[in-house]
Amino acid sequence: MPKPTMKVWTDAWRSADAETFKNVYSETALIFPPGKPAIKGNESILEFMKGGLGRVDVIFEAENLMVSENLAFEFDIFKDIELLSKKVIGEGKYSVTWVLENSVWKVQCHTWSMPVKL
Repeated sequence: MPKPTMKVWTDAWRSADAETFKNVYSETALIFPPGKPAIKGNESILEFMKGGLGRVDVIFEAENLMVSENLAFEFDIFKDIELLSKKVIGEGKYSVTWVLENSVWKVQCHTWSMPVKL
């Protein structure tokens, strides 16, 4: 069984494919955006995030990944990268809890800090 990776999130975000992006999250997923109330459910998460799809690249650098049977947890830093220049324009911390659903890793819980502009 492959380990979960935020590369699926980054690929869906970069391509601005709303349906694929929504399905990175489980149906009951929670996100905790910085300074905003929690958002529950992949439909609501897509609604919240879709304005940013494909506008900036987001790269996750997971140095810490723990996997046990049907749950996984990762955390570390993410970088916002300008699409044209490929310049890093911001950096922050994130954490993700993954759940294994029908042999597919899906994001169950996702939180991140406001990126520090570089």
